[in-house]
This record gives sequence, C-alpha cells and structure tokens, in this order.
Amino acid sequence: MQRFLSVMLAAMLLLSLAACGEKKQQSTENAETAAVTETIEKTDVPTDEETKGNHEVISLSFIKTFDQTPSLEEQSIYEKDGVTITAKSIKYDTVHGPQIMLDVKNDTDNDLLIQNYHTTVNGFMMKPEIDLNVPKHKKLEAPMSLPYLDLAMADIHSLSDVGISLSILDSKTFSVLDTTETVKLDLLNTSDSQTPFNEEGQLAFDSKGVKVILQGVKKDTLFDSRRVLMVYLQNDTDRTICVKNNQLKVNGYDITTTMSTVILPHTKAVDKIELFDQDLDEYGITTIDAVNVAFEVNDYEDWKPIVISGTISVELPTEIISEEEENASEPTE
Repeated sequence: MQRFLSVMLAAMLLLSLAACGEKKQQSTENAETAAVTETIEKTDVPTDEETKGNHEVISLSFIKTFDQTPSLEEQSIYEKDGVTITAKSIKYDTVHGPQIMLDVKNDTDNDLLIQNYHTTVNGFMMKPEIDLNVPKHKKLEAPMSLPYLDLAMADIHSLSDVGISLSILDSKTFSVLDTTETVKLDLLNTSDSQTPFNEEGQLAFDSKGVKVILQGVKKDTLFDSRRVLMVYLQNDTDRTICVKNNQLKVNGYDITTTMSTVILPHTKAVDKIELFDQDLDEYGITTIDAVNVAFEVNDYEDWKPIVISGTISVELPTEIISEEEENASEPTE
C-alpha cells in the first residue's frame, strides 16, 4: 500500500508541475513522467481498458476516470445530547478517494472520538478512513474518505448509493457513547448505469442466505503480501453477519492469517485473505501448490453460528513467474 501511495503522490506532483507551464521545466517533467510511468508498468498496473470490470486491481487510470459528478447537499446525520453531525459535501481527492465532508459540533463536556461503524457504497461494505478527535465545546470539519482501493475491489466507478453509520466514543476511555442509525445520503447527479459486479469464481458455499465465492489467488499488486486470496461475500439474510476463515493451509501448512468481514443485511462485500511473506518463509514456501480454506458465519449480534463450511480446496491459476522471481531462482556464480 505504501508503494501505491508513493506512486500516487509522485504522479500528483508531476501534474502540479505541468500546470505551471514553464518551458524550462518541460524536458525535466517529461523525463520524470516517463520514470513514473515506467514504475507503474513494472508493478503490473493495468491500462484503463484492463481496469474496467477487473476488481482485483487499481491504477492511475481508475482514479482519473472515476466519476466525479455525484454531489451532496447538506444533510443531518445525527443530533442528540449535545452532539451534531452533518454531511456537508463530497470532495474528490486524487490520493485518498471520494471524501464525505463531515461537520461535527461537540457541545458536551467530554472530548469525543468519531469513527466509522458501518458504511456501504452501491450495496458493498466499505472501510472508510475516519478517526476524528473533537474537543469538548468545539466544532470541526473533517473528511471521511472512501478509499479507491476498496472501490476498485468492488469494481465501483461511480457513487450512487451511500449509507453511513458512525460510532461516538469518549476519546479518553474509548467507551462507546452512542452509534448513529444508518443514514442514506441524498446524492445528486448519480449515474443510472452501473456496471454489475463480476461474481465469477469458485463457489465455496451457498447456504442459509449466505454465499461465498473464491475468486482466485492473485499476485500482489495492491497489498503488502506475496499473494492474496480474493473472496466475494453476499448476505441475503435479514441480520448482520460476520464471515471469517477458521482454517487456512498452504502446501499443507497451517497459516495464521485471518479474514473477518462484517456484512449488513442484504449487502455484499469483497475481501481478501493475505498470504504474508513472513508466514510463507517460515515454512520455506516459495511456490504455492495447494491452498485449503474453511469458513464460519456467525450472527454479529449474538455470535451464534449460522453456517460452518467444510474444508475447500482452492482452484489455483497457472502461476506466471516474474522476471524478478526467475532471476532469484537462478544459482549465483
């Protein structure tokens, strides 16, 4: 992720420099732009055509072509016991993603911490970035960012349906004072045509209103791990659930990586099980020959089990050895 942000920031710097229009800088900027492009190509980030409908990747073209027409008029989110939260507008930030600008007024005698509880975009669960400290008797405006990474994984290119719920905590004790109801934002200028999510993959199970589809072990172009197992989840029940893997074996070895995903009723999610280098290196795993996984689904409120799957053998794609991996495998003189 740090690599991705570094590329994004470098690209933004180049665009800012180009806007100055000074001829003396032209040749330098062209060289820097070429360098950034070369870096992107080396990380296997796809073109715009490859990005559309491919929810395993993110690229500069995904960000540049993200629909920035949806807007928001001022809307009340919460007003109770001296706390007022208002959604003011939407800003489109090139690095962090679309930002819901929140105005928080704290008329209480406690310092407050505002965090995300549940957020959905176009029917998919999201993990927005917000961690706002509001001192007592103060008013602050801050963004709640919808990361491009989460949007790309769900193949969302435009905002059309956004629902948010926030947690209000005491910033000193971290005790939860209240949780807001889920509020659907009144978006303007939304697109009527949304590309349906590609649900193709290996069906893990479809039982009791819960569906889990394995969408393959992918190479790391987004995450801080060597490989990731992409997982599509669908909750068609009337209750909030939590889906987690209770087993993961790679080449017969138990790996401790855990995915735990909360999904609201009649909502979807795309998540990942990360295969970190340190876990694979611990068992001397250099190539992935077999992956086995099992899941459990629990009611989020009382944690009673709903579905417990058997062990599933993941269908592995034919591995494409990169030049770096090929060189690393060659004996040195």
